[in-house]
Amino acid sequence: MKSKLNNSLIIAAAGSGKTTELIKQIIQKVNKLPNDKYLAVITYTNTATNEILERLQKKVSIQPNIFVGTIHSFLIKFLIKPYGKVLGLVPNELIITDYDIKVNKSSKNPFIEKNMIVNRLSEKGVLTYDYIVTLSKKILENDEAKKRFCNRIRYLFVDEFQDSTNTQFEIFDTLRKGKNSEVILVGDPEQRIMNFRNKPRKRKDSSGAKKVPLHPIDSLQNKKTYSISKLNCNYRSSETIVNFINHFHSSIQQEWSNKEITSKNPVMFIQSTKLKSIINDFNNLCINSNYCKTVPKTRFFLAYENKVYKNYRKVDFNHKSKENLPLFTSIFEYLSAFYNIKKDQLLFALGLEEIELRKKCLLLLFEINYNIDFDFEDFVSFVETTFNRKREETGEEVKFNIKDRTKRLVEELSNSMSDNYEDMAKELKEYQDSFLTIHKSKGLQADAVLVVAKNEKELLMWLEDDKENRLLDQQDNCRLGYVAFSRPKEFLCIACLTPVGKETVEKLNTFNVNLFLQLEEQEQLSLKNMN
Repeated sequence: MKSKLNNSLIIAAAGSGKTTELIKQIIQKVNKLPNDKYLAVITYTNTATNEILERLQKKVSIQPNIFVGTIHSFLIKFLIKPYGKVLGLVPNELIITDYDIKVNKSSKNPFIEKNMIVNRLSEKGVLTYDYIVTLSKKILENDEAKKRFCNRIRYLFVDEFQDSTNTQFEIFDTLRKGKNSEVILVGDPEQRIMNFRNKPRKRKDSSGAKKVPLHPIDSLQNKKTYSISKLNCNYRSSETIVNFINHFHSSIQQEWSNKEITSKNPVMFIQSTKLKSIINDFNNLCINSNYCKTVPKTRFFLAYENKVYKNYRKVDFNHKSKENLPLFTSIFEYLSAFYNIKKDQLLFALGLEEIELRKKCLLLLFEINYNIDFDFEDFVSFVETTFNRKREETGEEVKFNIKDRTKRLVEELSNSMSDNYEDMAKELKEYQDSFLTIHKSKGLQADAVLVVAKNEKELLMWLEDDKENRLLDQQDNCRLGYVAFSRPKEFLCIACLTPVGKETVEKLNTFNVNLFLQLEEQEQLSLKNMN
């Protein structure tokens, strides 16, 4: 007996365990899959494809009738290769590439001329990624090809459905209309930040007013063609962050579900407007237990454009967790005396990032504990070689006694490394700062995140909490904010490169965001008020 088809749309917000739920449902369908039908899973990146395959392989055997791949590989396998040649649209051999077609500016109809060129190239087997979708839709205009396509696929899963174009959805929906396939769409309306690919055109309704077409992930929620389910739990972020991002989701109010994250770190707005000061404030907040309970090991620095952080890739950030490597502290103090540099200036003076400095410290530890020919005087040269910097005499009356100080360091560190070297090396790998555009951060997470807006207008777009305005935002501005704000697990800081007005401050207050003004600026402000 043929089982009932249940075409569904699963709304899966940030941190809701989307991939876990997807794998669970795929496994359920695999157990019902007929040998002569396909189960297909469409992804939008090769990374997502590999992750789903790896997790599936741990649960089930991947049979030949299970397909996991990108939208383009799906269309080539199930539409273009089997039917494109038969219909005379493509030859046997295909070349998938990107090319730029330049139409003569004097052309009367450049759109038609461009399509003619594209068609001629496709007949030779040269296809662009964009044309793969167009060609697939053209193939489905043939009734026999459409019938065979629909009969071949029993289950279709579409991951990150919000990233699909309207034309791609029309192809997915062809399977639903064929009534032999079950379509399961999984995505999050608020993470729809690829809308430039849809190139929507405004239409007018009967009253003449401009009507903005909705993406299917929005419009389907008001129809009965797909059953709607929602993943309401957030397993990624702290309760504070979950409460904050709930202000900006139009479809779901999430519940804080990761009870292992007990910190109640406030969401912070850094009031400095100079990027250097913003980063310094963020660094200080990350190691201040009054604001950030646990020192973050992974951090994201996010902005809309790459160029925002181009001059600040090396961040002076000193991880000072409670259990954090007293051995490193000893070496930092030693290096400070060795080079006559303040500890908080070591990274800048030595031209290193935090992770690089710690790795070099491990080399010193290894030298002290495992070099059977260890010599105090040779160790001085070893330090200079390791850090590629000569020690300079200061000429001061009170000088650093290098031999005695080295001897004391060796006494502190000797025989202290063998038991925890692997743990230390592992911990070092866990410390990481990443500078990303908001688009690149999608799908990723970090312990702490700094999000910087280039001006107040951009910040206000990110803070838009009117559901109707969010729904109609065709430029993805408000949703970019949601994606950025939902990346951190424990600590979120927001900043702006221009001053913000009173209304913006009041809006931040309504979202329970704490304002942070650097101590020096606070003092200057106090003096100004006194005068």
